[in-house]
Amino acid sequence: MPKYKFRQPCVECGELSRNGSRCEKHQRKIDGERDAVRNARKKLTGQYSGDYQKRAREVREAAERCWLCGEGPRRNDPWQADHVVPGDPYSPLLPAHRSCNASRGNRV
Repeated sequence: MPKYKFRQPCVECGELSRNGSRCEKHQRKIDGERDAVRNARKKLTGQYSGDYQKRAREVREAAERCWLCGEGPRRNDPWQADHVVPGDPYSPLLPAHRSCNASRGNRV
């Protein structure tokens, strides 16, 4: 037996609709806004964008010394690409041990 949906008023204009809480016109508007936000996020270049991932991989692969402690590679302590200025996604990346990077935290 098919489930019958009662008509409900649209939260935007009050028009009765079986579409949910919005009529078709307003639901399309909401969907369009949501799509625009998603597309804008895809275009962003920031800390975790494809550009960042490429730069971070290059830093890790070329790492010889940790910029925080000055030591070379350590067993069970992999390299990370660390921002020179914490929180600034455009600051230069330098190699650091994971433990050194974690102990530094978000401090300059």
